[in-house]
Amino acid sequence: MKKQILVVFPFEGRSNAGGPEGFISQLIRPFSIPSIAVTPPVLLRLKSRWKRLFAQPAVLLNPANLWQTLKNPPFLLNRTLFKESGMANASVLWFMHHGFYEQFAPFIQPHQKVIYQPHCPELPWMEILGDDPETASLRKAQEQVVRSLMERASVLVLPNPGARSIYDSLIDPHLDVHYLQSGAAMPADLGEVPLDPQYTYLLYIGRRLPIKGFDIVVDAFAKAFAQRPDLRLVVCGAGEPLRLPGVIDVGFTARIHDWIASVDCVVNANRQSYLDLSVMETLAIGTPLVMTATHGHEIFRQLISSDLHCLTSPDVDELAQFLAKTPRKNRNLLPEQTPNHRIYLQEFCVPAYHGRLQEFAQSVHTTLK
Repeated sequence: MKKQILVVFPFEGRSNAGGPEGFISQLIRPFSIPSIAVTPPVLLRLKSRWKRLFAQPAVLLNPANLWQTLKNPPFLLNRTLFKESGMANASVLWFMHHGFYEQFAPFIQPHQKVIYQPHCPELPWMEILGDDPETASLRKAQEQVVRSLMERASVLVLPNPGARSIYDSLIDPHLDVHYLQSGAAMPADLGEVPLDPQYTYLLYIGRRLPIKGFDIVVDAFAKAFAQRPDLRLVVCGAGEPLRLPGVIDVGFTARIHDWIASVDCVVNANRQSYLDLSVMETLAIGTPLVMTATHGHEIFRQLISSDLHCLTSPDVDELAQFLAKTPRKNRNLLPEQTPNHRIYLQEFCVPAYHGRLQEFAQSVHTTLK
């Protein structure tokens, strides 16, 4: 364990999730990678863990432990998990979500090195939405956690230089910034959604937030729909139901890959971009894609495919003009026969990511000596 970088993620995770959960579940946990390990998922129910802890009076009644437990009730539980999951013996801990750092920070020893890789298209605490005092207080508390993690970390990992501007205000000179381009697994067991062939289908994936450009997609589609009544916009993701002409609101679905494979074009209009897992999965499946190439998505401007269309800014009119001209997809092609899949194989497939990961691990060990 001491020669490995330990990724801190004590949950099983879902491969069809976004952010670090999908990233780890697709790219790291299923594989045996010599230089990288992942904390095992917590399999015991919390009640049984609490029972084990309280059955040890010497541990609970230790004055230091008792004081910490009164201040932070999960203290002993988290300390046990820190030891049992291998974190206590790891020389390097890699956090991909600040929440896990908050959970285990009291137990990290001074000699242990910390890596942080945020996965947000904005400063992480800004994802906590709301204007009420309780939400504002929670947002402030999470900002303090992220800033504390950035101060404690020796290495910051980002997917590419384009994403750096999102986090520039947090990067101090002591931080060693490494760029590790992400990847995605080719979705297995692709199904087909039966769609009416008289329509051309567009697909929006994700949260219905301004940072994700949801309003841009909806407004651009309305303009395109006025010119092309045969267009349909499928919206996949949790949020308030959308009832607009030409819009099909699917809500949350565990089978998002089936929708990607079935529509004619996926639309991504992020105002700020990290490196969306759904974009890389769309390339893998081979479906045409139109996107705003901002921040971490700037790299897509360099990739050549007749089915990849990069807009220079999240502009409603520019996107509307493109959507109004969206052609039907060639449904006779298998994913591996498409131009987008070829880009996926070159840049974003699992073996390509694992090669970059090994180089990253070697570089980090050299940096942290």
